[in-house]
Amino acid sequence: MKKIALISPSSPTQALTPETLAQLKDIFDRMGYHLHLGSHALDAVRHLAGTDADRAADVMRAFTDDEIDVVMSVRGGSGSPRILDLLDYNLLSRHKKPFLTLSDGTALQTALYTKAGHSGYSGIIGLNFLEPENQALVAEAARLLNGEKPHIPIKKILRPGRTEGICIGGNLSVLTGLIGTPYLPDMTGKILLIEDVNEYPYRLERLLAQWRLGGLLDQVAGVILGTFGDQTDRYGGTSQDVLNDYFGTFDRPVVQVDYGHGPHTVLMPIGRTIRLDTQRPLIEEVE
Repeated sequence: MKKIALISPSSPTQALTPETLAQLKDIFDRMGYHLHLGSHALDAVRHLAGTDADRAADVMRAFTDDEIDVVMSVRGGSGSPRILDLLDYNLLSRHKKPFLTLSDGTALQTALYTKAGHSGYSGIIGLNFLEPENQALVAEAARLLNGEKPHIPIKKILRPGRTEGICIGGNLSVLTGLIGTPYLPDMTGKILLIEDVNEYPYRLERLLAQWRLGGLLDQVAGVILGTFGDQTDRYGGTSQDVLNDYFGTFDRPVVQVDYGHGPHTVLMPIGRTIRLDTQRPLIEEVE
């Protein structure tokens, strides 16, 4: 039986009790995976799932243990950027395996691609497997782990076209925090994936401005927008208004999909080549 490791590189969780751990073990057993829990996955130090050193050690152990086939975050929250400079990327580059995460895990997932050539999927965390409203997502994860390629329907087309490139991204706030660090890859020819939650339009404006003013939006081959919540500002402006401002006249393909926080999200390939085609309309993994 294959083995999946659950680690907590970000915030702590109180949802993993002996009862829920038994449920998770049963779920993964039925998927054909033995569950391995990181040594510090249940730790808590303020808003973090343990010390930086302990969380980094769990990451290193999960990826370098050759008996583990897949690594997944227990949850998101905050804190994964704090451990990026504590990891041995030369060693990690020799132990590539899929990493599944969401939200704050964007920092770790992006760094693993940039510095060690890893890939995986964004859109799911361990706790989702316990949530009845996310069973379709769990079934999709099971298919992907069994080698199937995702076929992601396009919900809305902002700018039509067809493009192909390596998909990089996840949570916009977390990803923006990597700008100017060695953990964000060269975005030339990449397809940018972004989503966010609980960010008011003025905050979303500030984040996207940094990408535009830094020239990063000029580099990408296309943009995939996930969900951004329904926050409005005092003038009635919405997150969608901001997205339309930045991408409504973009000269490369821009689409929206059901990816991000909340139920019924899709899983998006990260560090893998995808093809975006608005005529079909579909996003496919091609490697």
